Amino acid sequence: MTAQLTVVMYHYVRDLPRTSFPRLKGLLTSDFRRQVARLHEQYEMATLESSLAFLRGDYQPTRDLCLLTFDDGLKEHFAEVLPVLDERKIEGLFFIITSCLEERSVAPVHKNHFLMATLTFDEYRRAFLERLRELSPTAAATAIDEPQVARTYRWDEPHVAAFKYLLNFIVEPRVRDQILNDLFATYLGDEKEFAEELYLSWTEAREMQRAGMMLGGHSHSHAALATLDEPAQRDDLERCRRIIDERLMPQTLLPFSYPYGKRVTAFNDSTIEDVRRLGFDCAFATEVGANHTGGDLFAIRRVDTKDCGA
Repeated sequence: MTAQLTVVMYHYVRDLPRTSFPRLKGLLTSDFRRQVARLHEQYEMATLESSLAFLRGDYQPTRDLCLLTFDDGLKEHFAEVLPVLDERKIEGLFFIITSCLEERSVAPVHKNHFLMATLTFDEYRRAFLERLRELSPTAAATAIDEPQVARTYRWDEPHVAAFKYLLNFIVEPRVRDQILNDLFATYLGDEKEFAEELYLSWTEAREMQRAGMMLGGHSHSHAALATLDEPAQRDDLERCRRIIDERLMPQTLLPFSYPYGKRVTAFNDSTIEDVRRLGFDCAFATEVGANHTGGDLFAIRRVDTKDCGA
């Protein structure tokens, strides 16, 4: 049987009931520990080096490979995830949003998550849409591509998925950010203080490197890169690469993860060209499925932690 590479994607991993945001959608630390133990039994746990060698056809494992990836550069990746991986000598790939670490700003996608975890969904959606109708009536009335919504947010209920798609892909970023900033300040307080608690520090990121983890880029602003014009996309990626070079220790390989991760809506051929040009060695998408020898190194498929069971 021909081996394959499964890449698992994680975001929030925390002891949710004991946090200030128990309604946040994430994986319990205890469930993460159990899942890693099971994956460790079932697969050969891969490194980025062995994964790329397999995809190029330079390495043929005796059983399927599994690689663990973590998006967004969250502080819990240092506090909760690193000890579990270190205990089993597993290399994890951690993708950082450089503006969040460098500027101590909260990415719009995370403002949305924490507002949904603070307010009831109906309260939040109503408050957002009221402001949107004032600032951009056309966007508020835009029809939603339901199949694309379901493909992008396959774990959300349809009404939640439609709202998230509107926010992340349809509303003009300037308008979206103005609304999110106002709501965040009203309900969650000071952004910089919140960012200090939410994201890694550069010191923690380098400590993770010293512990054997691999760090990579997740863009500068966490925009859906394919929605930007080419100069803006290039600027975002160049800033991401420059800050990584300034703040992290050198690595033999440097991976990238596309925000939102779907081809066409989140990345396209132009995005891949810029990522290649900037010297990233590979890039990870959120297209679902396993990877085989000969696969595209700049569109590596991943599965969600939910696909692997608790």
